[in-house]
Amino acid sequence: MASAIHAVPAVASSILVVDDDPISRLLQSRLLGLLGHRARVVDRPADALDLALSDGFDAMLLDLEMPEIDGFALLASLRDKEARLGRRPLPVIAVTGYAASIDRTRCLMAGFNDYMPKPLDVNALEASLARNLPPLNVAGPLDSDALRVEAAARRLAQPKPGDAGFAPTLLEAFAMRSGQLIEEISLAHAAPDAAALKHAVQSLRASADFMGATGLAALCDQLQSAVADQCAQRTAALVHSLTDEHQSVLVVLLRPASSQLAA
Repeated sequence: MASAIHAVPAVASSILVVDDDPISRLLQSRLLGLLGHRARVVDRPADALDLALSDGFDAMLLDLEMPEIDGFALLASLRDKEARLGRRPLPVIAVTGYAASIDRTRCLMAGFNDYMPKPLDVNALEASLARNLPPLNVAGPLDSDALRVEAAARRLAQPKPGDAGFAPTLLEAFAMRSGQLIEEISLAHAAPDAAALKHAVQSLRASADFMGATGLAALCDQLQSAVADQCAQRTAALVHSLTDEHQSVLVVLLRPASSQLAA
């Protein structure tokens, strides 16, 4: 039988492994070593956040269920700090014992770059790293939001073993969920309901980050600042701009698949 391990990559990548279970950490570290990568394992989320911002890693494998802080909260903190520092987001792959399709969707919509159920499969791990490690996850120079969103759509449209048809469902889920959030933002602004507005804007920002829609994410940040400053006129203008920007993202994202794949 042919070996499941492919050739060791010419350039090893540094992968941060965050998991509170020692056996899981050991397994992930061994698999990464077999694939030719360097692993740094930590069991405390607080340590992981500092390390992830140190420029010493190419990707992170992040457990979702940890007692101190869960993976979703850690990812949210990381993305917030990256945005504040103007840094390129570190690819983060969710690692979890939950394997239902709704768990995968929840992870991807929260901003994870990929999702892997435990116990890890070495071929699936290798494929996930190939999709997400720079520059393999970049389809051409990403110098515009249109190209970023198209690249995200192409990545999601790539067939995954045993999961045919999942990617289009995810694209549709993003379109429907983001549309609902835009409606919630408009209603909360009209109410007005500052708490509901803040929650909807934060959720939309996470989705925009996942799709590479940096312009939409930036507008979300500006809107949150305007709401915090209680600037009614600026808030109203940004709500309108947010709706227009969202429509532009959907035009690019939901164009026929053939035109995306040909780009």
